[in-house]
Parts: sequence; structure tokens; C-alpha cells
Amino acid sequence: MTTRSIILREEHEKVIRDALESGRYISDSEVIAEALSEFQIREEIRRTKFAELKSKIQVGIDQLKRGETAEFNLEEFLAARNAEHRQG
Repeated sequence: MTTRSIILREEHEKVIRDALESGRYISDSEVIAEALSEFQIREEIRRTKFAELKSKIQVGIDQLKRGETAEFNLEEFLAARNAEHRQG
């Protein structure tokens, strides 16, 4: 286990204080440990989404290199989307 000194903004200090007062946690370390666990989960989700996006972009780049393109008309696309929103 490592000891680390950190500086907290007042609102974060209040979150820790409130968590301790709720009785759910018995120490600052428990509150911080749970917050870091949630942070790790969120970061993993972010990394996964970023990897998926990069993969999709690469698919598009590969399609362009092979000449697999299609005409796109922005006005038609927006009109169709607006019609869907009016119906929905």
C-alpha cells in the first residue's frame, strides 16, 4: 500500500465528508478507492469506444482506397431525417 498526499478542491472534500457522514464508508481511503475504481471502469469504456471508432474509420479509409464510394446528397439526407423526426 502506498501513501500519497493530494490536494482536493473544496467540492471534492465535501463529497468525501458527505460519504463518510452517510456511514457507508469508514475512511477517506475507501471513498477515494471506490472513486478510482469507477474511474478505471469509465476509462476502459472510453478506450474501447475509441478503439471501435478507429476501427470504423480504418474501414472507411480502406473502402476509399478500393474506390468503394457512393454519392451523398446532404440536402436529401437532411430532408429524410427531418421527415423521420416529424413522424416520430
